[in-house]
Amino acid sequence: MSEFYKSTKTWSLITIAGLAFVSLFQGFSILVGLGQLLNPNAVLDLDEDGVVSVWLMLQSVVALLQFPLYILTIVAFLVWLNRSHKNLLALRPSHLNFSSGWAVGWWFIPFLALYKPFQVVREVWWESDPDIPEEQMFLTESLHSAPTYMGVWWTFWLISNFANNIAGRIFDPDRTDNVFAVGIVFIVSSVLTIIAGVLAIQVVRDVTARQAARHANVRTIESVAADSQPYSGHESTS
Repeated sequence: MSEFYKSTKTWSLITIAGLAFVSLFQGFSILVGLGQLLNPNAVLDLDEDGVVSVWLMLQSVVALLQFPLYILTIVAFLVWLNRSHKNLLALRPSHLNFSSGWAVGWWFIPFLALYKPFQVVREVWWESDPDIPEEQMFLTESLHSAPTYMGVWWTFWLISNFANNIAGRIFDPDRTDNVFAVGIVFIVSSVLTIIAGVLAIQVVRDVTARQAARHANVRTIESVAADSQPYSGHESTS
């Protein structure tokens, strides 16, 4: 069964790098937001086109540079998650509630995307436990659990998305009367996004390491089982 396993190390590194760079851009957004709070009246005169806020213009640049990286990071994470869930079939799972296809699909279903993706990640984490019980207990193993930090990660992920939506709605680079308020929203949303990103990195690292360890243990079990099989060949006669 272990021959179907495929390491997710490469995709995990790509995802972690993407999350780190997104967090870095969010840090820049926080610095710009602080500028909005300290000097909200800083403007750039565009002559006939009026004036624009220096800070909102900088926020636009940060958002423009960050957007393609954010999309690529999401794609990398979903590829990593899909591959990680496929690996479960080779890791002697106790009970799977989801398919590898829906491990990605649930992220795009309105309302259900609020909790189904977390259940998928929780299932992957649980079924990647390096400690493989000798007897699988269906009723017990189907009740997947996860460490507390994963629940905290998901909470911050949801709240940060909500805050970013608010920031996007009130952001208008042509307005100069709400720069201070926009600065507060951007700082809050960026802090939440950074926390969610750091915790997501921990999720990716933990699951990847657990799967690698479980795969090694599965191969050991299969090797021992193969060696213990009685020899069924026929002795040659002269």
